[in-house]
Amino acid sequence: MLVIDGGIGTEIEARGAPMNDAAWSAVANLGQPDVVRQIHEDYIRAGAEVITANTFPCSRLVLEPAGLGERVAEINRRAVEIAREARDNAAERPVLIAGSLSPHGASGLPDPLPDPERVLSSFREQVEVQGEAGVDLFALEMIPNAHYGKPATQAAAETGLPLWLGMTDAFDQAGGAHEGGLAGLVKELVQPGVMSVNAMHIEIKDIHPALDQIEQAWDGVLGAYAHHGDWVPPNWVFRDLTPEQYLAEAHSWVARGVQIVGGCCGTRPAHIAALKEQLPARIPESAQRTRA
Repeated sequence: MLVIDGGIGTEIEARGAPMNDAAWSAVANLGQPDVVRQIHEDYIRAGAEVITANTFPCSRLVLEPAGLGERVAEINRRAVEIAREARDNAAERPVLIAGSLSPHGASGLPDPLPDPERVLSSFREQVEVQGEAGVDLFALEMIPNAHYGKPATQAAAETGLPLWLGMTDAFDQAGGAHEGGLAGLVKELVQPGVMSVNAMHIEIKDIHPALDQIEQAWDGVLGAYAHHGDWVPPNWVFRDLTPEQYLAEAHSWVARGVQIVGGCCGTRPAHIAALKEQLPARIPESAQRTRA
């Protein structure tokens, strides 16, 4: 069982750092590095074995419209450096750093739709900077469709580092349902280098249905990390969720064979501590499946 961290951008907000109307939490890497570092340290001390650099809203697709196009490399590099500093400060066991890759910003997906070459160039820029800065793997997060998913997986795979596919829902370029649903999108995106497919940034009640879809197209390692609360751009609205409540749901994910468990937006270090303390070290034999 691998326990990863919880929400990063939402936790930055919860600790008082200002959110950018377009780039959301990306600006904290430059303006509030101590806040970001402390969050990573708190997740490590809570038991997270993988921490995620604050790079979710840091692609050129997001930062350039926010007026930060000249600082893309700096923002991504600094995010990884902060995560490494936190690991040096707090880790007493091996901890990996994931570089988050996503096309989303505070206002959603880029508008107008960027051409495929621009999308690929943007992700290549991110993975080059993050790879040089020292990430151990790439976590593709909130991949909405093949238009963004294919270039993201291609760029990450080119580095030779492991990558996780983080699936939220299946949408085509116009915002409608992917023809093959979530299962069809997973099938289209999986390629060599993909180490897990994760149901993430999904409401707790929708994790099992998402996993049902993913399992139609993927028989490898499964991950799950849900969100809790509401999004009112550029801020997250937190809702009550006790660590015990989240843990109970996570037990049900593990019972079906999920091997990577953590939290997404609205979850906090206390939720991760509960997972680390109470989840079994291994998935039950009844849930064993053939996995890559």
